[in-house]
Amino acid sequence: MKFVMNGSIIIGTMDGANVEIAEEVGEDNIFIFGARINEVNDLRAKMYWLSPDQYLPQPLKEVIGAIRNGIFGDLSEGHQLIDTFCNNNDYYLLGADFLSYIEAQNRVDSTWKNKT
Repeated sequence: MKFVMNGSIIIGTMDGANVEIAEEVGEDNIFIFGARINEVNDLRAKMYWLSPDQYLPQPLKEVIGAIRNGIFGDLSEGHQLIDTFCNNNDYYLLGADFLSYIEAQNRVDSTWKNKT
């Protein structure tokens, strides 16, 4: 939150301090992504009942595949992360928020390029 006072951007989920910041600066001035509080329980239930192959978006499956193939280094470093996604244990809904994060990051990039 201290960085905001220095004019930096925020890209984040609508929880914690981001709720208060969005109220103060307006949602047009913060890059929010991911599930809202009213969606969380349904998404967790969906994750619990579906296989990761059904639940995870294709781009995230490709990232997991790259990690498994050692593209980013020693697999033992990424093993816990992969287990989180592949064993229906994604409490923080990283898989559900993945595509929304990519869209938010694209909005950040587009905004940065717009000098006006």
